[in-house]
Amino acid sequence: MTVRSFTLKRIEALLFIYGLSLNKRKCLIIFLSLRSGVYDKNDSLHGCANVPNVSLNIRFFYNGKARGLEFVEQKFMKTMEKFNPERVNSSSSSFEDNEIVHVTLPDTSTYLSVTTVLNYCKSKILTPYLRFLSFVGLRSFMNQHEICIHKTVYNIAYLLFAVGFMIVGYVLQYMSCFRRERGFCYMYVTRNKTLMAEYETIIHETCEASIIFSFILPSILHLVAYLHLIFVFRNTDDDQLPILMERVFLASTSISNGFISQRRLVRTLRVFFTISLIWLTLSFAVVNYMMLNGDVAFKWITRSPHQLTMFLKIVLVISTLWQDLIQCTIISNYCLQAELLRSFVRFMRERLLQSPVLPLEWMRDIEDFKKLLYYFNQKISPSVCLLIVMNLSYALSGTLWLFRYHIIDKETLPIFGFSLLNILLWAFMALAPFIQAARLSNSCEILKTVGQESRARPYVHQDTPTLELDSVLLYTTSLKINAQLFYLPITGRTLFFCLTIGGIVILTLGQCHYFTTS
Repeated sequence: MTVRSFTLKRIEALLFIYGLSLNKRKCLIIFLSLRSGVYDKNDSLHGCANVPNVSLNIRFFYNGKARGLEFVEQKFMKTMEKFNPERVNSSSSSFEDNEIVHVTLPDTSTYLSVTTVLNYCKSKILTPYLRFLSFVGLRSFMNQHEICIHKTVYNIAYLLFAVGFMIVGYVLQYMSCFRRERGFCYMYVTRNKTLMAEYETIIHETCEASIIFSFILPSILHLVAYLHLIFVFRNTDDDQLPILMERVFLASTSISNGFISQRRLVRTLRVFFTISLIWLTLSFAVVNYMMLNGDVAFKWITRSPHQLTMFLKIVLVISTLWQDLIQCTIISNYCLQAELLRSFVRFMRERLLQSPVLPLEWMRDIEDFKKLLYYFNQKISPSVCLLIVMNLSYALSGTLWLFRYHIIDKETLPIFGFSLLNILLWAFMALAPFIQAARLSNSCEILKTVGQESRARPYVHQDTPTLELDSVLLYTTSLKINAQLFYLPITGRTLFFCLTIGGIVILTLGQCHYFTTS
């Protein structure tokens, strides 16, 4: 590669970052080549007919602001001076500085940048995630407008298999007396008849006496949450998640640091996926360790062959992993959509503060956000609320059992390390939706003050009529938008207050020696 082609590729990459299309980058490369004197006659001037050999004053629009190309010219000249300084200096001095050519570029100069980021998100994040939702049975494997009898039968059969496999897991958990908050109730073999009778009594009371609260109700909560989200995903007129992601990335192009915000948002979404994978891995490790820690027997087939018992253990572990995958998907989907809505609110606020916009158009965008928020609160959150109830019950019950407050089984020593990890995993899944909902509500509260801030910025909105700014002020102050769980607004103040009360209660009980494992 020649020095000139290498340099022009560097400049072209710089222009690509600033969102110029291929034809515009090509024209500007020719402009800069003329200025530096390294223009090649073989370069095509198609689409760049008005390219005189004069000094240029080029201005284009990026993110709603007029930007000059002086910084690009300076970088280009400095790079060329390293390789051929004499030619650059002589050619630059030969130009007439009093002739100015204005090149008008459209306001859509960021189109390529937006398209590139959207395509990247769809190929790297959105499309794989939608396929993953189809894998867990939440979405159909075919489009709503696609009619194919084979795919329809396959979708129904796959959904029935997914639900049936979950039900098989529920039954095996009851047969093995596997409680998710504390683990297995192991079988002990001893020749002491009195001790054996005590073990059988504990097993009966632990597995049979509380069958409704330990097995049936948690399984119903988990299954209903899954079926509800299936109904929501498969009966909506449009795909809310792709629409939401597209709206968020389009809104990010109207702010000054849009490219950086897009990259930060993509990185944040990846963090959510990574955290979900870590949670799933840790939960799988805890289940396997509890399985290997003692002798697990299945009810009704205690004297079955070893091969059948081993097969049931494998099916139990896989079905439990499938249940955790379903729950992790539902919770992560809620947190992901909350983060997208939060970013959308932040981008809309910065858009109004950084550049003059039509107030009516901006208010229409906020109305679209309210529709997305309504779908989020009314359709997505009910499934999450059911799982929160289940997870909180697991975390509290596991904590009581860990500190030996179990009414029936007070003698069995828990595996402290893995039991504590199990409790923390359930507590994390219960608190994560509250944290994301509080963050979203906080962003909505900040949006209500944007009308006052826009009135205090005369340079940005100096051409905007005062009546329109007053309309924005009245509109934003009257907004009633927040994230809801259990149909109640979740705010940061409420969340921190509850955490403070909980911390005080835990500290007080600890000082009274209630949390001792000895």
